Amino acid sequence: MRQRTPRTLVVVLRTTAVAAVVSAATLGGTEACSTPDPTAVIEVDAPPFDQFKGVNLTAGQAGVSHLLELRCGSLDCHGQVGRALRIYGQFGLRFVDDAGNVPGLEPTTDTEYEANYQAVIGLQPDYMSLVYEGFDPPETLLLLRKPLQLERHKGGAVFVEGDDAYQCITSWLESGGGDAGSGGTDYGACGAATAGY
Repeated sequence: MRQRTPRTLVVVLRTTAVAAVVSAATLGGTEACSTPDPTAVIEVDAPPFDQFKGVNLTAGQAGVSHLLELRCGSLDCHGQVGRALRIYGQFGLRFVDDAGNVPGLEPTTDTEYEANYQAVIGLQPDYMSLVYEGFDPPETLLLLRKPLQLERHKGGAVFVEGDDAYQCITSWLESGGGDAGSGGTDYGACGAATAGY
């Protein structure tokens, strides 16, 4: 079994949902559900943030975030506030701050890269750890299942298994976990997957 790396990201899942009250008759006399703990913390072994962000966008070393911004982050898709996987960036939804960023102008900010990373990692934190540690294949994650059409996706097929977008994301997911770890994100595939967008 692989040792946990020191790069453990802690995702705090805050819930504001009120527990449903289930009648004793429905449960056959058992107690109702309890309210989720809003202070619960889930430790997540996650691929590196710096590779998600990319090294140098102008030198063709864009990371996973740039791919998601261009292929998934339009205002009518994952660039919406109401989405579980919410993507911020230069060409879509902007993070509200004092900089006055508007779509199409200023480059993606560090705050937006961090928000994108948190959204991707926090979508399925338990499965993210298993994939990064090499216990489960990358296709376990909705991050790939939906755009590959392995599950229903309103946006249709966005990636094809083996294409540059697929290689960009899977190389990041496997960038250090398990025996299948490739050692790093394939920036060339990330760049090729965003060329022309």
